[in-house]
Amino acid sequence: MTRPLFLSCRVGFSRVANEASCIRSAIVLSLWFLLLSSATSAQSAHELYVSALAKDSAKDYTGALADLEKAMTLGESDSIHILHAKVETETNHYKEAYSEVNDVLRHNHTNFDAFMLRGILRARQQNYEGAIHDFDKCIKLNPQHAKAWYNRGLAHAYMDEIKQAISDFTKATELDDKYSIAWFQRGYWKEVSGDLDGSLVDLNKAKELNPEDKNLYVSLAVTNYRLNKKTEACTYLNEAKTRGAEKADELIMLMCNEK
Repeated sequence: MTRPLFLSCRVGFSRVANEASCIRSAIVLSLWFLLLSSATSAQSAHELYVSALAKDSAKDYTGALADLEKAMTLGESDSIHILHAKVETETNHYKEAYSEVNDVLRHNHTNFDAFMLRGILRARQQNYEGAIHDFDKCIKLNPQHAKAWYNRGLAHAYMDEIKQAISDFTKATELDDKYSIAWFQRGYWKEVSGDLDGSLVDLNKAKELNPEDKNLYVSLAVTNYRLNKKTEACTYLNEAKTRGAEKADELIMLMCNEK
């Protein structure tokens, strides 16, 4: 006689009672093994996700994609798909990334990370209006997120909407006063708009927070030069050249070798 899974029931004095007890035990044990198997798969998927995060940070995109694709076979989650789309974005597979992030948004209309990534994708493809729309969604979902304000500011800047850009960069620095790139961008666009004193304040703040940014020294040079501070401008340009900034040599010829 075929017995229930995992148990071999002995037929004894109380056959019916023993059989019923055996069946109940078999069902409980079967469910336990199913739950254990499910938990193990979920844990493995999570471990692969964590591994992919580390590889993405280390710019090992091939390794990250391999981990994520394996994780997808063990358990589906929005976080896995969004990270997969992010890595595809980093490897310039924009079409695939865009499709994947849209799939997430079709069933989850409040996923902050999905809107953020789609906004970045749209900005990289020069669809700045679409990017602003997505960053608007991010800000609505989490108005305390400095990066959402910063990204929207960049999109405004690329559309020559400098006033709106500076406003968004300001909000980003208010939310995170150590957000060096937001100080840098606000300083840069203030210089473009003619607010040279304001630009210098912001650029110096950015330098204080991140003195390793080579492009910052170029912007400091330009702002100082426009303020008729040629000595300071040339000092910054030489620093930019030492750090390998593009166009440093060209600007040195233009600004510092005048006769």
